[in-house]
Amino acid sequence: MTDISVIIPMFNAEDTIKACVNSVLQQTVADIEIVIVDDGSQDNSHNICQDIAEGDARVRLFRQTNQGPAAARAKGLKEAIGQWIAFVDADDRLPSSALAKLSAAATDDTDIVFGHGTSLSHEHRTQIPINDFRHMAVRGDGRIGVPWGSLFRKASLPADAFDLPTDIRVGEDYIFWLRMVFATQKPVHVLYDNVYDKGAEHISASFKWTAEYAEAFNKLRMQAIPCQLHEQYIADTLSDRITNLFDIAVAQPSKTWKQSAFYKSLLHDMQTQGITFSPLQRAFLALPSLRLRQFCSAINKSRKA
Repeated sequence: MTDISVIIPMFNAEDTIKACVNSVLQQTVADIEIVIVDDGSQDNSHNICQDIAEGDARVRLFRQTNQGPAAARAKGLKEAIGQWIAFVDADDRLPSSALAKLSAAATDDTDIVFGHGTSLSHEHRTQIPINDFRHMAVRGDGRIGVPWGSLFRKASLPADAFDLPTDIRVGEDYIFWLRMVFATQKPVHVLYDNVYDKGAEHISASFKWTAEYAEAFNKLRMQAIPCQLHEQYIADTLSDRITNLFDIAVAQPSKTWKQSAFYKSLLHDMQTQGITFSPLQRAFLALPSLRLRQFCSAINKSRKA
């Protein structure tokens, strides 16, 4: 049985896909397959991958109508035959020893090997109990929330891992992580080596949050957490939801988001947890116009750059 299946969702990636696939083919571990799912590309991506697949039996290529990266990963997961699953985006690359390092930590006592240990703020731990890691995942600590750069036991992945509404195009990876961490009881193994080379970000950089999107997203978040555990994780959700609110505040007029279900439920949960906005946050949210909030946000970002 193939040890690792590497799933690559692809859409219009003709400039990067060849280098991406080659970086996987050049791994120092041999027992792998590459499952490429063409999510309705309209450029030359499919032909490039077809040529690669014809020259290497480890590469399998599938095609579907455009449904987004979550649906493409779901298709790849369905077709994969490996015991372990790795995800790579079509504009990224793997260092040559990445899969060897990840697979070395893929022992019987774990279902997840997290490859971004250096992004976490905790002390150096090569193994994290699942209850601790669940809280970290709900908070979205470090790079928890992106599927790439980690390894997942296929048999432990929940059936609905990537079952999402087609209009959820940002944050879908975070929902996948929540579903995964609540589907296993085993500790998470953590690596502190570089196992992933990230390319340029495209979708999230241009995405604009709305109160409606944030409400739908938070419902998916809470559905991923077992009902009987909701109270334990409400505080963990707040930092991400507050971040969402400030993204919304520079995308929608105050009269829209202040009347939204998202904003009202956020205020309620903040009150129950004894959490308040800082004076600076309150001042920003009280700014009278959308343009003024956008201007202040841009100034703040330029100072941080």
